[in-house]
Amino acid sequence: MKRSSVLAVLAAVVLLSAGCAPGQTPSTTGGGSAPSSATAGGLQALPPTILSPGELDGTDVSVVVGTALVIAVEDGTEDQWRGTTADPAIAEFSAGGSDEGATFRPGFEARAIGSTEATLTGPDGGEIQFTISVVAP
Repeated sequence: MKRSSVLAVLAAVVLLSAGCAPGQTPSTTGGGSAPSSATAGGLQALPPTILSPGELDGTDVSVVVGTALVIAVEDGTEDQWRGTTADPAIAEFSAGGSDEGATFRPGFEARAIGSTEATLTGPDGGEIQFTISVVAP
């Protein structure tokens, strides 16, 4: 009797551990999880372009359409920066600041392919002029 009990326990362990074997992929037939970005046409979110105000002065910055140029400003000054563009249809300034406990840096949203002149004004009133070229991904 002892031997049959040991065999039954051993058989149960083998059967239970088979469902946990490494390298097996669970079946997702019939409404499993949502498709990953790889199976949904390969669409992935692109990261923003992040530059400091000093890196912008007099330059031509390329930004992918649908993303943003984020300005890495000193902590605590996020809401003190202002910006403009010659053509807001190409790129538009987005003010920084705090909202519901989150801090947002100022930047420019890349809306359409093309180029536009941009101006960034710091807390001290100093202006930084540059060009934003919005490009295809």
